[in-house]
Amino acid sequence: MSLLQLFFSFLQIGLFSFGGGYAAMPLIQEQIVTRHGWLSVREFADLVTIAEMTPGPIAVNAATFVGTKVGGLLGALAATAGVILPACILVTCIAGLYLKYRSVSILQSILGSLRPAALSGVSGRRCAEALCRPAGSSQPTRAETRDTASGA
Repeated sequence: MSLLQLFFSFLQIGLFSFGGGYAAMPLIQEQIVTRHGWLSVREFADLVTIAEMTPGPIAVNAATFVGTKVGGLLGALAATAGVILPACILVTCIAGLYLKYRSVSILQSILGSLRPAALSGVSGRRCAEALCRPAGSSQPTRAETRDTASGA
């Protein structure tokens, strides 16, 4: 196992896993368990549990765990860099395009129409969580638990 192999395995995962960490899990399993044999199926099940329990994106947590297990601290850095590099490049390109074309009126119209949609999506979820809570329940919703944990 080389650090480059670890980096490129997680670079592939970062490039092709759209839809969040749960979408990345089959790709991670294929790379880590099937192709390279870095973890057993049992260890992969532990990986999924640990990645879900720890704060942060699941794919990044999984990369850090696998990297540490396989290559120590340098392995963790290589795997984590590989999985986040595609997103960093994409966001940098989008930011560059935005800075170049931010004064274009059609872009301003599109962004202006997205703001209310995002606000209604967030507030709609909060309302649904509040309405779905049983009457008299002191159990906090997931959003309230997350807000409390983050200090919001």
